[in-house]
Amino acid sequence: MALLIPVRPHLLLSAALVAALTVPAGALAVRDQETQTISQLTDSVNSPDAKVRRAALKSLASRGPEALDPLSLLVGDPERDIRINAIEAILAIYVEPPARERVSSAEDAFGWTRYRTTPWPVSPALRKNLVLGLSDDWPAVRKNAAYGLGIVLTPPVDPQVADELEYSLADPDASVRLAAARSLGRLRAASAGDQLIGRIVDTDLPVRLAAMQALGEIREPRALDALQQQLEYYRGGIAGRTALDALARIGHKSTAQLFAQEKFSKSDEHRISAYEGIARIGGIPAADAVAMEQLLTAERDESVAAAMAFALAAGGRPYLERVVMALADHDTANQVMDYVVELGTAQPAALLPYLKHTDPILRERVATAMGFVGGADAEAALSNMTSDGDPSVRRAVEASLVRIRAGKQGAAKR
Repeated sequence: MALLIPVRPHLLLSAALVAALTVPAGALAVRDQETQTISQLTDSVNSPDAKVRRAALKSLASRGPEALDPLSLLVGDPERDIRINAIEAILAIYVEPPARERVSSAEDAFGWTRYRTTPWPVSPALRKNLVLGLSDDWPAVRKNAAYGLGIVLTPPVDPQVADELEYSLADPDASVRLAAARSLGRLRAASAGDQLIGRIVDTDLPVRLAAMQALGEIREPRALDALQQQLEYYRGGIAGRTALDALARIGHKSTAQLFAQEKFSKSDEHRISAYEGIARIGGIPAADAVAMEQLLTAERDESVAAAMAFALAAGGRPYLERVVMALADHDTANQVMDYVVELGTAQPAALLPYLKHTDPILRERVATAMGFVGGADAEAALSNMTSDGDPSVRRAVEASLVRIRAGKQGAAKR
């Protein structure tokens, strides 16, 4: 099937990137990069000498959020390697990787989000240059730019940015289409529904899977028929599992019977999705709760058990604590974080006691969840934890406070 490549308006690089150098190149070569101020490095990123800009990039990459503004200029640099490395340096500031890991690519960084991202302010230059990157001559830059937008921006995404990412769904390079689909889902870009439905039949399997996942994330009800067809046709494969997961994320009442059947599947993945779908439709009804609790006591797979507890808690049964405690288990933590955020959004006060738990791992992960739950009570409770004795907890608290306050500012502007 031939891909239609859209005509994108021509975008020009900012003239600021070729401004006159104020720090002599010879002096820069001998100066210790670590002692330079951000102001001096900003001068260097505007140098006409690519070697000077590369040296500035190397120094800026070792800094924190204060380096974001000059790095944002380098995202639009004339040199391809500088553009690519600047995006990766920026994402390393936004994303806190797991222990003993580092951000070595935009794709890796995206895979560790959304719960490992600190939503630092996004400068106009960064937003502009990442959008410019979507139409770059080089696929690697286009891919990094698509992932970058999915990481640094937060929902609701600006319609113009969503439009540009939607253009990228028809990019001739599959890796760019993949990045665009994943980012549109992460950004909850509801306007992309039609284009994502079209990508379900993409020539590249990872793109097809990403399109289905994104349709689940944006909860697109118009995709129900297409997703159910994928489930029936590829029931025993990864495409079928992905389609069922997307249906579970949409949580439409018309799929209730499907989930009721799939909860008895021999596949653990199918059973997990079934219980998640039941939870999002409204949870286990009271009439079925006792029978479900008996099944839960006999369940041996912890991931399935966590999904069952989620469905029970969503139906009003007292299983929130069991769901929250599963955050402390490395094997179920990523899966359960979504559950905790969804349940906490409905009853935020119920999560507050766990911020005082004796287990620092649990405190850290609940603090992260509270950043997505938000609210005045969450902000007050987190503000009291800024001196927590565990550094991982303090980092999670800082990121969540940044997220909550950024959300308040965004709401005020809207």
